[in-house]
Amino acid sequence: MPRVDPIAKIRDRKEDYIEHITDLDWLSLNMLRWEFFLPKIDLSINFNLEFNFFLDFYLNLDLHFPFEEFDFNMPEFLFNWEKINKAYYGKTKYDESVYDPPEILYKDLARFLWDMRYKTTESSTPNYKNAGNALLNYIESNKELLIKKGVSQFYINAMIDTLLKVEGKVLNCSYVGFAFVNLSKVMRTVVRHGRKLAVCSKRSADDYTTETEFYTMYPYESTVNYSRVNYSRVTPTGEQFKQTHIKQLAKDFEKRVKEFKMRSTKTPIVAGLNVGVRPEVREITSQITPPTHTIYQRVFFMQKRHELEWEGGKHQARLQHVIERVKPILDRCGVTGNLRAAYVAFAKEYVYMHYKSSRKYKQWKRLLTEDDLIQKYKRMGLDERILRQIINTVNTLKSVADLETTLVV
Repeated sequence: MPRVDPIAKIRDRKEDYIEHITDLDWLSLNMLRWEFFLPKIDLSINFNLEFNFFLDFYLNLDLHFPFEEFDFNMPEFLFNWEKINKAYYGKTKYDESVYDPPEILYKDLARFLWDMRYKTTESSTPNYKNAGNALLNYIESNKELLIKKGVSQFYINAMIDTLLKVEGKVLNCSYVGFAFVNLSKVMRTVVRHGRKLAVCSKRSADDYTTETEFYTMYPYESTVNYSRVNYSRVTPTGEQFKQTHIKQLAKDFEKRVKEFKMRSTKTPIVAGLNVGVRPEVREITSQITPPTHTIYQRVFFMQKRHELEWEGGKHQARLQHVIERVKPILDRCGVTGNLRAAYVAFAKEYVYMHYKSSRKYKQWKRLLTEDDLIQKYKRMGLDERILRQIINTVNTLKSVADLETTLVV
């Protein structure tokens, strides 16, 4: 029996996407589902904003990432700690700056770490996503890519340790001004050296399974045996630090959460709907109670409906095109089972490797080359010969995606 025409599959995938995302009837149905999932969406907002907020602060204060390099604006107040700048040849004194390869931006490293965060922790719920050797091998293969670009292994290890420390604080700790119901956990307290401390835990980067305990008081702090000497700041322990820094952070964080939720939940209708109707129809509609709210996302999708139809439909067609081009190669080479999905994933990642995605955390891959990606998938057990055949087959699709990136304003 002959296979389904590949062109038909490409067309059907695009048409299904357009129907289920941009069709007015489906849009109304999706908004009903959206309203049903609002409690889960609320939890996701709390979880992701807290994770991002903590992570950016640790990257700035422990590893000296400039605030302006982050994709999200940070609070507009200054810590009274000395800023440590990037080193410049012939200008900067030794041991007074951070050194990194000139072609790699802090923004790339921050995006790389957020990309790894989606592999370590669930995207919307406070749970571990991966663990053990599977996660260890994945992160190590990606760390090797940056090491080949000139980033020191010590610095990358510090980045991963920072990610795991923040993961532990979000999943296993709770702090006044930063705690959420159904997310934060009440910590066990102890008294050490006359101070009341809480006990928190984090995963070890040695195996991504073993949990180790550490003492904590504040969302940001330097921790013995976990903070890097000559990198981390020594945080004050008195009440003044809590009043001048932690409370300000908590107020700013609360404001961000409220603003984000306003863009994702029910929006009150404060003005009447001035729609002209015929008198006989008005007799009927006058008996109907007017709505008191709408879903903000409905307004958002209505405004972007035609853009989603064009842009989203284009990407759906391209992705299916990639699959249809890769299938004959896998058939000829006798690839079966889950390995087929791995080769298809390679093809998709290759085509979009340098595409300027709206998901900014993926844009760190602009640093990668064709050979970098091949080495990454070889480490996963894939055959280099097949990988290069796939590249030769889908490289025209990548050229189109790269061209679109250059045309983005």
